[in-house]
Amino acid sequence: MRTLLTSGLVLILAGGTALAADKVQVGDKMVFPESLTSTADGSLIIGSIGTGQIFKAAAGATVAEGWIGAVTEGPTAVLGVYADEANGTLWACYADLALFSGGPGKASVLRSYSLADGSLKSAVTLGDGTFCNDIATAADGTAYAADTAGGQVFAVAPGATTATVFFKDAALASLDGLSFGPDGALYMNGVMTNKLFRLTIGADGAPGTLTELKLSQEIKGPDGMRFGDDGVLYLAENGNAQVDAITFDGDTANIKVVGKEAWDSPTAVTKVGNTLWVIEAKFSKMGAEDAGAFYAYPVMLQ
Repeated sequence: MRTLLTSGLVLILAGGTALAADKVQVGDKMVFPESLTSTADGSLIIGSIGTGQIFKAAAGATVAEGWIGAVTEGPTAVLGVYADEANGTLWACYADLALFSGGPGKASVLRSYSLADGSLKSAVTLGDGTFCNDIATAADGTAYAADTAGGQVFAVAPGATTATVFFKDAALASLDGLSFGPDGALYMNGVMTNKLFRLTIGADGAPGTLTELKLSQEIKGPDGMRFGDDGVLYLAENGNAQVDAITFDGDTANIKVVGKEAWDSPTAVTKVGNTLWVIEAKFSKMGAEDAGAFYAYPVMLQ
């Protein structure tokens, strides 16, 4: 390990990863953050499985404070969060972890909040047996939510009170992360199948062709992923404790590891300027009396 001073910012170089010195603590105890998103001003917004809160940290802050409180109806665990700045909306997936422990589980709820003040805009139930895990939005404000349990994508149009099944395919078993690319296609992954997909979208907004992409190297536990403003897809691999930068050559996904540390279940990533922020969920500590503090870690792009 060595340090480097660049433009007044102290970096710690370890394992080939450049880490900015200031990490952001998320809440206090038993947070178990699963997803994060960011806004153009550098703010980070983080969802919690453990407390059911949504946390927010302004640019430069070292602690993300509680911003939106836990809900009292339906499932309380917050998974995917996504800031749609163009439409002033924060989307959040609420799901019941009992689905993965043999229980029936409560129906997932996709909620939207005002990015300005955190007030509730809408709450749409996705149906029995669903597990809402991540969200991406189209230019018209339609939200697309990944249902991990059903291997399907739900769509919620602006102002709608119900969700419709946008796309479903057996290949999407364990569907998790999703993000719209600069080509207008919807990119998706399977967290347990270790696969990456591209779904074309027609001019009329209808789903087109689903393609399983060829990987330049294996991935393990692909989770949250987001396209950056540079057109690169950034992916958190919770099984490999790393973050990748992915570019595409036809149907081939070229994977480059840009961050690899001793993270315990890195589940999401977002890009702010030249920094990737990575959330550490600490899934291995669930059930422990004290899991310690939780952090979002910055990785400086080289």
